[in-house]
Amino acid sequence: MSRRDLGNKAFSALLLSILLAFLVAAAVLLLSNVLYLSEAGKTQGTSGWALFVEGLGDPANHFAIKLSLLTATMTALLSLLVGIPAAYVLSRYRLPGSAVIDTILDLPIVLPPPVIGLSLLILFNTAPGRIAEGLTPQWMVDATNRLFTLVLGREMSDGLLWSYTTRGIILAQFFVACSFGVRAMKAAFDTIGTRHEDVARTLGCTQRQAFFRVVLPMARTGLIAATIMTWARAMAEFGPILFFCGATQWKTSVMPIQMFLHFSIGDIERAVVLVLIMLVISALTLVAFKKLGGRGYLW
Repeated sequence: MSRRDLGNKAFSALLLSILLAFLVAAAVLLLSNVLYLSEAGKTQGTSGWALFVEGLGDPANHFAIKLSLLTATMTALLSLLVGIPAAYVLSRYRLPGSAVIDTILDLPIVLPPPVIGLSLLILFNTAPGRIAEGLTPQWMVDATNRLFTLVLGREMSDGLLWSYTTRGIILAQFFVACSFGVRAMKAAFDTIGTRHEDVARTLGCTQRQAFFRVVLPMARTGLIAATIMTWARAMAEFGPILFFCGATQWKTSVMPIQMFLHFSIGDIERAVVLVLIMLVISALTLVAFKKLGGRGYLW
């Protein structure tokens, strides 16, 4: 074997070793939560599994899981309603100031999450925010309060204000998660091009009919994948909710907030239980996203 071949093999081995080192480090990092529960169980004369089951049965954790699932689902649906038309416009039309539009759309993705939360809090303490609160219909407030009460099993009676309310969680999640969804939905529309719409319109379809009968069915898989990603991103939000809604147990304590509350009083075991639950949820949503075609939209 020549010196050149040996050098190529050594370089390839170096690259592979760097990748393997990172994968091992990431796996150890994630599995450290399981190891911690196991060691804590031995210290307390029980098992890690028993500590997990005990934490899983904690009423505060139950509340956090249900609140996270409900708000993330509502956020994903709201993002779908806004994201589909927004993504379609970005995919099909040449807009003036497209660079500015792209920057505004992508800013929530790259901004530190607390910036969104603090900006929302400031917004609702200025004239535009007070106008928005004044325009909030009472029927919507009553409907969301009834829904939260029904799902969470506790009386929720937020008023017209948005800050420091359970309803405000959806707003905090939306302004971060929706940008992710719009980008993935735009990629879904980009992949099918305009030829099918043009053919449909030459056959007598209006633009609206072509959109609903041709474009949406063809982009269905990509749109579902984008919605899953948006849902997962909403589930993970912490900073915006902390700044805009506060960290109030039994009110705004979604899973990341509840983890923070457990950690702040030294109840690490119950915080780790929520970490493991979120790891499982994240892994399942990532698998679903890729199975539905997500690989073509982000990776």
